[in-house]
Amino acid sequence: MQLTTPVPIKPLQPAINYDSAMVFLGSCFTENIGSKMAYHGFKTCVNPFGIIFNPHSLLVLIERSLSNDLFSLEDIDTHFSYLAHSDLNGSSQDAVLKNLNTAGKVLAQHIKKASHIFITLGTAWVYKHIEKKIIVANCHKQSQQLFKKKLLSINQIIDSLNTMISLINEANPQAQVIFTLSPVRHIKDGFTENQRSKSRLFEAIQAVVETQKAQYFPAYEIVMDELRDYRFYGRDMVHLSETGIELVWERFRESVISTTCLPIMKAVDKHRKLVAHRPSNVDLHLEQIENSLANLQQKYPHIQL
Repeated sequence: MQLTTPVPIKPLQPAINYDSAMVFLGSCFTENIGSKMAYHGFKTCVNPFGIIFNPHSLLVLIERSLSNDLFSLEDIDTHFSYLAHSDLNGSSQDAVLKNLNTAGKVLAQHIKKASHIFITLGTAWVYKHIEKKIIVANCHKQSQQLFKKKLLSINQIIDSLNTMISLINEANPQAQVIFTLSPVRHIKDGFTENQRSKSRLFEAIQAVVETQKAQYFPAYEIVMDELRDYRFYGRDMVHLSETGIELVWERFRESVISTTCLPIMKAVDKHRKLVAHRPSNVDLHLEQIENSLANLQQKYPHIQL
């Protein structure tokens, strides 16, 4: 008996293998999948600027990084920057500045050598700082009176995505861009407002995929149409639970990663579980870890552990 409606997924071309180099950018869903790739030893770069939800802010960071347009103290307010996530906060302006410029260099380096770049969009709602006249990536818990909230139009989102692709192609013509739409609902915006936001992002992504050299992975559809059950969500009933993430990961793995990688992924997983194990004999456990790592590096020298 068929109890679900599996979403058909077009296999990614070219498929990912252990020679591939991935960049994951965007919403928190990107981090869920990116961390799975890193866990299994793939060459992976995940959100150097932290989680970025809207396409405009993501474009700004890609553009600044690839143009080597270094950040300055003008981009910083006390211990944070409106251009980035709180992950880049620091104890001083100089510390934040260092974090921003390091992230920019890391992102540029990884984009230039990437084989696959995954961009996950979370929301079309943005906050514009009234005084600074910029769209912020994160409000950093500042007074809402400082901002004006607006919904990006479909054409504005399309323009941002097309510009992202152009910048990436100029830096690395061989990179394959894959868009996804985050299944995490932004219900703090309101239920109707969330649907408006997701609809605009979805339409913009499809318009770009139809006209550009880009692909789409249906993470949103898998969660909304294939899982369709709150048992796959966490306690907040908004973010996916570990089980839900694992199910999406399985669909991702079977459609995006080459089957030749499966034996290596199993070997890496076995090693990770050995490392995470809490032993009664610590010395013996450390010896087992060293032997396991040495065997992996000898047999698969191209994996990252």
